[in-house]
Amino acid sequence: MKKLLFTLVAAICSIVFAQAQYETVVLNYEKSYFGENQPLPAEKYFMLNGVVGVDIHFVEVKIFEAKGKEDRDPLFDTFWKKDKTNNSPSFNIPINYKLKEGKPYDILFNFYRPVTEKERAKLADNVYNTLGAYIDQSFEVSNKRMRLIRNERQMINDMNNIVTRGMSLYRNRTKVKFESFSDMVKLKIKQIEGVKLRKAEKLGMGGDDDKARLSYRNEIIEDLKTLTRNEVAQYLNGDLYVLSDDKFIDNYQTEKVKEAYYLAPHIGYGGVIFNTDAEDFNYGSGVYAGLSFPLAKQSKSAFLSRTSVNIGAFLKNLEDVDGKVVSGPVFKVPVYASLGYRPFAFFRVQAGATFLEDVSTAGDISGFEDRVEIRPFIGISAEFNIWFNFGK
Repeated sequence: MKKLLFTLVAAICSIVFAQAQYETVVLNYEKSYFGENQPLPAEKYFMLNGVVGVDIHFVEVKIFEAKGKEDRDPLFDTFWKKDKTNNSPSFNIPINYKLKEGKPYDILFNFYRPVTEKERAKLADNVYNTLGAYIDQSFEVSNKRMRLIRNERQMINDMNNIVTRGMSLYRNRTKVKFESFSDMVKLKIKQIEGVKLRKAEKLGMGGDDDKARLSYRNEIIEDLKTLTRNEVAQYLNGDLYVLSDDKFIDNYQTEKVKEAYYLAPHIGYGGVIFNTDAEDFNYGSGVYAGLSFPLAKQSKSAFLSRTSVNIGAFLKNLEDVDGKVVSGPVFKVPVYASLGYRPFAFFRVQAGATFLEDVSTAGDISGFEDRVEIRPFIGISAEFNIWFNFGK
């Protein structure tokens, strides 16, 4: 058993190490292609590498279907940010998204540099002034009360859009995005709706009635503006980057994976049921090894690519609970055929049939059909996932 565990652990480690080796793809910025105009890797993760200016601290990568980049969401997006202690001019971004073979994609690179304090102040002024102008225009004032021109929900949506559009060319180092104004802002808007301006006289704001009501109205509006500015400020005061350059690579092809299927050797531990009678239940177990034949490629069907037909043999004869040794045909060890499914990256569960015969006749050719017995088999195995890329 210790030997089996060691073998399984070694197999898993080898798989992890093999899969951790990402293929590197280099961006050629000037020529708008990758490497020497090679197609992008398909059906696997890869590492994207490139060179940027020393002033670039943040790089954004977005992958789209090849239908134009306007008005659509990316299939995958990721980013790289420069380590504050690293002045290297290169970036490395893992692309943990498997592109489909032989299919074109659009890829957008956005390059950001740190904002200056002058740019930060100008950005804040622009956002604050736009929000302030919108708030001023969002209320109707009569002699008695204030009323919202738009409903509360529409007003919040409009204010959110003002902030997101105003900051669309900027990124925060922590990737924290402005989602929406808080419930405090929503509550403040509700409080303003229907405010009785005659209350200004009771508050002793001085002057004639019109001036008192105007002063009271301005004070209420200014409170709302201050609250919105405070909430936006927390997104503007961090490490901000502004868009400095971009590169759009249109309709770029992926490689064609010519092999139709792959073979995957596996090793595992399984059991064979000799007798299902509840009063005389009998079974045997042992280590087995074999090959898995997936029913489809990953690009065709995720489910079928994890489902396989398996064949193999136990590494030695099996012994039942009574101590009787059972062998198998041809190879003089029990052999099996099964269906399997891989629920996790490295493991496959199997269920099928084992072909058995008595030790004394194992390996004989004549009378094969009369000697062999078929019994249920279940097992779990570690799979090596070694791909055979024929024709590449």
